[in-house]
Amino acid sequence: MKYARRLSLLAAALVALASALALQAAAGPPNHANRLEATFAETNVSVTNRIADLGIFQLINTGTGAVEGLGDATVTVSVTQDRAVNPCGAGSWTNAGIRRIALDGGVLVVRELVHVCQTASGPIGTGTWQVDGLSSSGIFAGGRGSGDISIVIAARTANLSGSLNLAEGA
Repeated sequence: MKYARRLSLLAAALVALASALALQAAAGPPNHANRLEATFAETNVSVTNRIADLGIFQLINTGTGAVEGLGDATVTVSVTQDRAVNPCGAGSWTNAGIRRIALDGGVLVVRELVHVCQTASGPIGTGTWQVDGLSSSGIFAGGRGSGDISIVIAARTANLSGSLNLAEGA
């Protein structure tokens, strides 16, 4: 009788443990509390300079970094700068970019709008980003989110911070 009760309790405990593990697995990868915190070191690999006639400067950067809770990443950034507008005084410009962040779980694509302003330590970019869930893949497909970006051009670094909500079932 005692053996049967112990066996029943053990079976119930195993069912509860298996259920908890199944729920955790169904939740997919850690969604880092629906946050995106990422830092990248970037290198310029391509430039198209049409400032003289069109006021436009285009570049492609590649780099590496880390996304908190998701691991190491590589990044490719395509940026168009409009140097004919000066949102924060002489020597400033606007950036419109697409950032492709490749991680083990898929590719996260974000669209960025940034104002680059001159400071005592060189040009600093600040702006916003928004997830492009249709262009993203893997666990990021259908995702949503937005946040802030800061770019230190002299240090060749970019920091993204904001919300990231993975699609249901991801």
